[in-house]
This record gives sequence, C-alpha cells and structure tokens, in this order.
Amino acid sequence: MKRVGIFGGAFDPPHIGHLRLAEQCRERLGLEELLIVPTYHSPHKPNPSTDFDHRFEMCRLTFQGKIYTVTDIERQIGGEGYTINTLRRIKEGYPKGTKFFLIIGGDMLFYFDKWFRYESILKECTVVAAAREEDSYADLTEKAAELGHVKVLNLPVTEVSSTEIRDRLKSGGDTTGLLTPEVAEYIAENKLYRS
Repeated sequence: MKRVGIFGGAFDPPHIGHLRLAEQCRERLGLEELLIVPTYHSPHKPNPSTDFDHRFEMCRLTFQGKIYTVTDIERQIGGEGYTINTLRRIKEGYPKGTKFFLIIGGDMLFYFDKWFRYESILKECTVVAAAREEDSYADLTEKAAELGHVKVLNLPVTEVSSTEIRDRLKSGGDTTGLLTPEVAEYIAENKLYRS
C-alpha cells in the first residue's frame, strides 16, 4: 500500500524549515511520495504577497528529489482552496488503498475543527500535526485524541518563518541559511519581496 504525504502552504517563500519538516515527515511516516501543494486562494489566510507562478517555481527549486512532486492542483481547481476539495481531487489520481497523510503545523491543529468539512478530511486521510516549540506536545496529543485520526509528531524545530524572511528581504537583511541557494538566487533575479 503506497504512502503519500500532502504538504500544503503559501510557501511565500518556501524555506529551509519547510524542507526539514518535509524530510522529517518522509522519514518518520515512511512516505514514498510527498506532494507539495502551494495554495492558490486560502480561505484561512490573506492572499500571499507573491503570485502563484513565483511560489510554484520556488517550491520546485526547494523540493528537489525523486520523492517530491510539486503540484498546481489548487490552481487547477480554482476558487477557494478548501482542503477537502484538494484532497479528493488528489485521491482521484491514485489507486484505491493508497494511504494519505495530510501534514499541518501543530498550531493549526488547535483550530482544525473550524476547517470546512473537517470531519470529512479526517475520514479521507490521517492528519499529521508537527509539534513546534511554542506548542506543547501534551496539549497537541490531547487535541489529537479529541479529534481522532490525527498523529502528532514531536520534531526538532527549525526556528524560521516566511514572514521573518520577507521582512529581512524588504530591509536588505541577510537570509543566509534560511533559503536554499537556488531560491535565494531566484528571489534576487526576479526582484521579489522588495519594498
């Protein structure tokens, strides 16, 4: 039975923390494929500051390797990017019996029951919450038990955020070690995140 991870986000820009999280989840969950899904329109967050094509390309540059597939499925679907719709569309392309793992940040688990048709998401896949330093592992485990069909991974944290990177880039600050060299070069070439 194939094990497929789904890792979505604005990726504005994708950074080393995203890459490490993906690698750790691949290892801990025994994933054979990991789909990287840049959001097109997120119902939960304001629209990203960078257009989809740039974010898609930066994801391709960040997540290299046979296991990763960067997909524009949310753009294909259009409209509000509800996770349940994305998940069902993804599943259509895989054989019956494939096991799916939806990877989310631990902080998101605390309001997961506010997501559109969250019960359906829990029926269609295993939700994997990655504990971060500011989340207590015990609180996450308690929330996971309440929701059911949720796995909590206690992972070493890479303290970096896309917001912090955008702020540094706007002010001409240093982002060494926060982005892959390919993405740093792409941002410079395309003059992204400048004030």
